[in-house]
Amino acid sequence: MENSGVYYESLRGIRASFIGDSLFGGHGIGKENSWIALLADKYGMECNNYGSNGCTLSACEGGANPIVKRFDEILENDPQLIVVEGGRNDYNKAAALGEIGGDITTFRGALSHTLLSLREKFPSAVIVCVTFWKVGTRENAIGLPTSAYTDAMKEVAGELGFPCVDATDTEDSRVNMTDPEFRKEFCYLPGDVCHLNCEGMKRVMPFFEKKLAEIMAGR
Repeated sequence: MENSGVYYESLRGIRASFIGDSLFGGHGIGKENSWIALLADKYGMECNNYGSNGCTLSACEGGANPIVKRFDEILENDPQLIVVEGGRNDYNKAAALGEIGGDITTFRGALSHTLLSLREKFPSAVIVCVTFWKVGTRENAIGLPTSAYTDAMKEVAGELGFPCVDATDTEDSRVNMTDPEFRKEFCYLPGDVCHLNCEGMKRVMPFFEKKLAEIMAGR
């Protein structure tokens, strides 16, 4: 695996929970082949992956299995690290962005509620947001591009004091769903603009490994 010679002591043997949609759930390849599983195996983590295909972060109209309504029931291992990802399906369902502290049917409202509730429930845990990939500029039914949701996640995390890993940075993450050649080699299907295949997961793991290790080391 690329970057396999690097080892970060801050990740060794930690208890971690990951909550997200199909980007965590390993759509088409299974959670056992996700970058989360690769990371957990390398560091001997006690790891729970609660990625759920098609789920929204918010409880918006048409939303499925929203993270804002399920996070409290699934964090069973007193995690030292909690990673929250979402927004792509909120874009698909045209969820309103809303405001920090607002209604959980909106994206900002749901994310802020989730993060603050997790902080209250697990005051000693490091809680990290992860955006979804850069996937293009097409607008949804309410006229918002995908970047509106990734920008909103970075904004909410920053305002509330949570670190956020920006996976839209294509040079850093080395994931660019707008590139057909990238998709052909590293995506589950060539026309898929969301889901990595096994090689794509191996490619992106060192990016998340480095980012999470730096955050854990600086806690």
